[in-house]
Amino acid sequence: MPLLTLLICATIGIFYWQLIYLPIQSEILKFKTETRQIQLIRAEISKLQTRHGNFEDFVETNDERLALAQEYFPAEMDDEKFIAELYNLADAKNILIYSVQTGENSGGEIQTQSIKIRAEAEYISLLNFIREVVDGARLVNFENFSIESDGKTNILDCEMEFSIFAANIEKVNVAKR
Repeated sequence: MPLLTLLICATIGIFYWQLIYLPIQSEILKFKTETRQIQLIRAEISKLQTRHGNFEDFVETNDERLALAQEYFPAEMDDEKFIAELYNLADAKNILIYSVQTGENSGGEIQTQSIKIRAEAEYISLLNFIREVVDGARLVNFENFSIESDGKTNILDCEMEFSIFAANIEKVNVAKR
């Protein structure tokens, strides 16, 4: 009889452990994890609120940043203007541009167009030219570059590819809605 009582108590203990205690502990651990995640999110929201005061100031600041970014992304590609600027800069740096090719204008919210030029220049003039094009008022990405020398003169034959960008106003306005 005592052995049967001990066996019943052990069996009840095992069932309790497996069917009640372990699942409850698992749920408690899940709740603790979720609570910790919620506390982290609340702390991040609190940081944002203290950093920005109120969200209207935050939105206004981002609108100002967007306005500044639109100066880098003009509404129209205007590749002729960019090419004219390239020629003016090349003249100032004593560089001879003898070929200009424009690529296809890609669609999307931000349009891109590649412009490939072939030119002759001295090394230092070429470096200054590239630096001023990339650092100019318009956002320009310097894509490809190849350079050749005949070994007899300081004049280098080079090919450069730039990408210019513009904001597609119609697609940007549709995306905002």
